[in-house]
Amino acid sequence: MSICTNLFEEFPLEIQIARILDDVEWNCVEVIHPGWFLFWNPAPGARIICGSTSYDVTPAHAFLIPAYTTISGFSEKKFPHLYTHFTVGAPFDKVENRIYLLDPGAARNFYENHRYSTGIEYILRWRILIMEYLAQLPPESFGGSPQLDERLRRALKAAEKVKNPDNTFLARAAGMSVNNFCRCFRRELKISPRRYFISMRLNAARNMLALGNCTIAEAAQRGGFADRYQFSKSFKEYFGVAPGAFLRQEKQKKI
Repeated sequence: MSICTNLFEEFPLEIQIARILDDVEWNCVEVIHPGWFLFWNPAPGARIICGSTSYDVTPAHAFLIPAYTTISGFSEKKFPHLYTHFTVGAPFDKVENRIYLLDPGAARNFYENHRYSTGIEYILRWRILIMEYLAQLPPESFGGSPQLDERLRRALKAAEKVKNPDNTFLARAAGMSVNNFCRCFRRELKISPRRYFISMRLNAARNMLALGNCTIAEAAQRGGFADRYQFSKSFKEYFGVAPGAFLRQEKQKKI
C-alpha cells in the first residue's frame, strides 16, 4: 500500500522541544502529549507502560510514540534522557497509537557526536534524527483511522480558546451528551478529560520555561496551579525533573 500519493510531497514537521537531560526520574501515571514523543536513554533504569504492555527502557532501543498516546513511566534511579516532542502532518496522522521500539543507532550517534552542536546545525540535526525514526515506522502501521475522533478534535480545538474548559463545554463543542463525551474521551485517549488538560498545562509551562519566557512562579500562575509548590510537585511527577533543575540545565546549555 502506498502511504503517499506523491513520493515527493512535503509534510509539515514542527519541533516543540528537543533536549538532552542528565538526571531524570519518572513516576508519572497517564500522561499524554498532543504531539509525537521520541526518546532514547543511554542507560537503563526506567520502565514505560502503554495500555497493558510494559517495556524496560534500555539503550537497546529508541522509542517513538505517536500523538495522543497515553503512557505511564517509572524509574528506579536517575537516568540520562535524549528526547523531543514534535508534530507532523499526513500521512502520520493515521499511524496506530502504540509504542514503537526502533533501532537506537541514529539516537546514539546524535548523543555521542552532535549533542553539543549549536545554532542552525543543532536544529537541522534534530530534524534529521526525527525523520530517520519516522522512516523506520513499519508500513503496516499506516492507513488506519485518524488518531483522534473528529468530535473530540472539535472539542479540543474549542478548548484552546478557554482557560479551564469543563466537561459540559467540551461535550457541547463535540455535539455529544456529557456522559457520552466522557466515555468517548476515555475510550479514545485512555485518559480522563481532566487529566488530559493538566498534561497540556504542564507541557505549555515546560515550553515557556525552556524558552526563558517566565519564572517558575509565573509559569505556575499562568498554568492555573494553586501555588509554586503544587506546580513544582506536578512538574517533577510528569517530566521526571523539578522545574528548578530543568531551568538550571537549560541555562547551562545556553552558556
